[in-house]
Amino acid sequence: MKDFTLKKYIEYLKSIQLNEISFYTYKEFIERGLKPEKFCLIRHDVDRKPKNALKMAALEHEMGIKSTYYFRIKPYVFHREIIKKIESLGHEIGYHYESLSDENGDMEKAISNFQKNLNKFRSIVNVSTCCMHGRPLKKFDNRDIWRIKENHDRLIREFNIIGEVYLDIDYSEIAYINDTGRNWSSSKSNVRDKVFSNIDADFASSQELSQFLKDKNNNKIVFQIHPERWSDNILEWTIQLLKDKMINFIKRILR
Repeated sequence: MKDFTLKKYIEYLKSIQLNEISFYTYKEFIERGLKPEKFCLIRHDVDRKPKNALKMAALEHEMGIKSTYYFRIKPYVFHREIIKKIESLGHEIGYHYESLSDENGDMEKAISNFQKNLNKFRSIVNVSTCCMHGRPLKKFDNRDIWRIKENHDRLIREFNIIGEVYLDIDYSEIAYINDTGRNWSSSKSNVRDKVFSNIDADFASSQELSQFLKDKNNNKIVFQIHPERWSDNILEWTIQLLKDKMINFIKRILR
């Protein structure tokens, strides 16, 4: 079975379910006092193709799974009806911010940009958590707006954000699995989507990933997915494959 198809995604999720691992949204996980012994957090970074995100949200709903979808504010992503529909299926909506990149490193403008866009989201859905968009072709790390204490306190106090998921979760004992670069290794084609973890979650193939998920000892998992690259349509799947290869090539040049 080809990887990065919805059929393969269902297979991965069933492996997690068979190990009796509970799924949490990021909001639920951050608000918990005592962390669960077994858990899976599914994080969808909706960079493009919101319709793909809706398909994944629907199939997760059918499987009794809830996850978190982080949407960019860009016009080709910020599709109000799709965002509201995904929330109605029981999933969390978060803000996939890129404010510092949008404002070319100007910190004050970036904070205003963040607030303005957050208000757009909150005009249609609830938003409690956020997650930076890496923007690998830009030199700015969008998380830097949180790394200044004054900004951090303001974002929490005034904007009522309960957590930035890169910075406010301890990943040291969590398997952080992500599909960035259309592979399962954080060391390949991955500029910023990395966390510190003692758990080796780099896989050379989908077979290795499947074996990992079936192992009952692996019960603290973050599964980070970009819906744009997951499709059962062979034409769409192939076009996205070519796009991913081109983007990975550009990343290697810039490095």
